[in-house]
Amino acid sequence: MRADTQQVFDVAQPAPGAPDSPTVMSGPRIAYSYTVTYAFDRPTVAEVQGQQLALCRRLGSIRCLIVKSTLNAPGPDDHIVTDEAVLLVDARLAGEVNRRLDALAVAGGATTANRQVEAADVTRQVIDTDARVRAKQALATRLLAIVRSGKGNVGELVQAERAYATTQEELDAARGEQAHLAQRVAMSRVTISYAFDDSPGRHSPVRASFATAGDTLAASLAALITATVAGLPWIMAGTVVLALVRRVRRKRGWRWPRRAQTSPPRTQ
Repeated sequence: MRADTQQVFDVAQPAPGAPDSPTVMSGPRIAYSYTVTYAFDRPTVAEVQGQQLALCRRLGSIRCLIVKSTLNAPGPDDHIVTDEAVLLVDARLAGEVNRRLDALAVAGGATTANRQVEAADVTRQVIDTDARVRAKQALATRLLAIVRSGKGNVGELVQAERAYATTQEELDAARGEQAHLAQRVAMSRVTISYAFDDSPGRHSPVRASFATAGDTLAASLAALITATVAGLPWIMAGTVVLALVRRVRRKRGWRWPRRAQTSPPRTQ
């Protein structure tokens, strides 16, 4: 990796309580997601995907995490194959990482077929979740103090313990949602689709017709053979029946009835 690129990717982690920390509100909280599709007309998907995943691994799991990757090796009869990779990238590096991914794809013979960027404002969700965490934390603290004090009768203490357990579960769920929202803001989701298509003559209908002419002729011959084989027993049966009818007619001297001829009316 070049020194200038290394410097771009060397982003220090924010200190706790810093403005960029997900736990401190500093303006709108926006979660970005990126979707890109690379189109290939030659089997270089594996090479390009490998280079892109290697780029992510070099950044480390804190800055780039491989969530999913699929790779299908096309066979001799496979002309269309699709693969996918999903990354979680540090939101501050997302722009540079996407540019590097594009460069690797273009160098591997791909073109960008589709690109989409989505920005989800989760500010209200973050505010509500933070408030719920604070409220549940305060309630859990009060209930725990009641349980530890041992004041009250047995029924009240048991009820306080149950309420504390329920509150603690709700607090854990709220903290999980809080962490999920923080990750959505801090890490951008990058979904990469790889579309391999080397169908014969896919850029020209005339070339496609010539390329598939052999298959069309073979299909027509196969249909003709199938129809002939299917009708052969009936043809043979009909031939036998006709021969028997003719034989019986000759023995008995039967003749096909002739059509009566009507003479035209005489004119007076």
